[in-house]
Amino acid sequence: MKINLLVLTLATGLVFAQGPRGATGPDAESRLTKTLNLNATQQNAAHTALQEHRVATAGLGDQMHTLQTQLHAAIKAGAPDQIDKLTLSISTLRQQQEASQAKAAAKIYATLNDDQKTQVGDHLEMLMGGGPFGRGPGGPPAGRRGNPNKQQ
Repeated sequence: MKINLLVLTLATGLVFAQGPRGATGPDAESRLTKTLNLNATQQNAAHTALQEHRVATAGLGDQMHTLQTQLHAAIKAGAPDQIDKLTLSISTLRQQQEASQAKAAAKIYATLNDDQKTQVGDHLEMLMGGGPFGRGPGGPPAGRRGNPNKQQ
C-alpha cells in the first residue's frame, strides 16, 4: 500500500512538473487549427480560451510541487493525518486544473461547426489535452478508440 501511494505520488509530481502540454501547450492553437481546419474567428476563440486557462492555472504546478514535497515528508514520517490533509489539497488542485481545461474546451467546442463537431466526436480530449493524466491531443491509440466493449 505504501509503495503504491509512493509511486502514485511520484508519478503525479512528474506530470505536474512537465509544464504546459497537450491542448494547452505552446503549439496547441496551431495543432487545433490544423486538425480541425479552424477559421480565423474560431482560432481567435481558441486562443482566448486557452490563454484564459493558462492564466487561471498559472502557479498550480509550483503549488503541486510544494504539496508533493510535503507529502513525501509525511510518508517518510508515517503521518497519516498529514497524508490525508495533503492528498485532499492535491485533489483540490487537480480539480481546478481539470475544471479549467473543461471550460476552455467548452468554449472552443461552442465555436465549431457541425462537421468539426463530428470530427471531434466523443474525443473531447482533443480539445482538453487529456487532462492532467491524459494522453494529450488525439486521445488513446487508434486501436483503443471507440466503444471498449465492441470488437474491432
